[in-house]
Amino acid sequence: MKKKKTHELGRRLLFTILILAIYMVGRSLLLYRVDPAALELDELDAQNIMLSMISGDRYQYTLFALGIMPYITATLIIWIFMAIKGSEYRARFSPQKTERLTLVIMLITAVSFAVSRSKDLIFKETETTADVLRIIAVLEMTAGAMLIYEMARRNKEQGIGGQTPLILVNILDNLYGTIRRFAWADLVKPLILCLIMAVVILIMENVFIRIPVQRVSIHNTYADKSYIAFKLDPIGVMPVMFAVSFFMLPQLVIQFLLFLDEENRTFQMIEERMQLTDRMGASVYLGIIFLLNVLFSFLTLAPGEMAEQLQKGGDSITGVYAGKKTKRYLRNRILLLSIVSGVILCLMMGASLELSLQGEIPSELALFPSTAMILIGILCPIYQEVKTCRKFDSYSFFIT
Repeated sequence: MKKKKTHELGRRLLFTILILAIYMVGRSLLLYRVDPAALELDELDAQNIMLSMISGDRYQYTLFALGIMPYITATLIIWIFMAIKGSEYRARFSPQKTERLTLVIMLITAVSFAVSRSKDLIFKETETTADVLRIIAVLEMTAGAMLIYEMARRNKEQGIGGQTPLILVNILDNLYGTIRRFAWADLVKPLILCLIMAVVILIMENVFIRIPVQRVSIHNTYADKSYIAFKLDPIGVMPVMFAVSFFMLPQLVIQFLLFLDEENRTFQMIEERMQLTDRMGASVYLGIIFLLNVLFSFLTLAPGEMAEQLQKGGDSITGVYAGKKTKRYLRNRILLLSIVSGVILCLMMGASLELSLQGEIPSELALFPSTAMILIGILCPIYQEVKTCRKFDSYSFFIT
């Protein structure tokens, strides 16, 4: 009997290409009456480059100025909430309710980010007052964020990579725009750091720590091949991506406090220092990455739930008693892996930031290596998803 091909990979790739085409169009639509020429005079630095990796708009004056950041922030909040509540709570929480809650949080986040961005916009001369133009800009950016949310959600269902292709486009555009602004002599040190980061990330993504497990249900030659596998970096570069959202939150709070009290010197000083172009801001950013790496490792791997499932199934880690000792053993392993991988991530990113602060490399190149790190971290799961879709036809007979 001849197999009927579903062309699953082709259909998904075409849908993702359509989503990316819409996204590229939205990135070129200017906000109402905004003056891009005046904004382009601003110097690009590490802070703007970091934002452009998520939003894709270096100057933040287009319809998609907020980019994927509100959606990522909302998803992160929901994910942490669900992880803390536990598996039983997640089982009772319907996907529809999760989606509605994510949409509400995303909308609140989008409005907050849009208000913050609108303060830096410069508009062309018109009879309409600047305050009215800023309100229009906030509404436009919020609508753009809603559209990106819908595109990311649909691409997750019908395309490849969920929201990551949108970030991938931003990163590639950012790399291209950065490289063409500098001579090759200026790119030597960042490229060396990129190469080192690429090698380290690939090793951490593809090398696993295996913990032998005794399965009571297996009594053959495969019994000795049962294990729990942890990557050297338990959750990849996800903390680097989400750290952008966390790093923006205190800035939004400070900007709101300055809105209430513009003359407060303490708030002004904190706002100036909380930038990647300042050593304090860079240290806070790296600290967020480290803490998120540890936190996400425990929330994702859930050693308590893992130990409980092993005990319920009658299985156990070789040489470790079931129950509390297994839970303690898994926690210690995950803690060690998360600390080591967090230190490695911070050292690699901190090296380029420190070179920038010392004037060894331009500020615009400070996040060049970390951009490459995120790029590799995104491409690896997309590659695995593409491989899975390519094999779909081989198993469609059993599914249909």
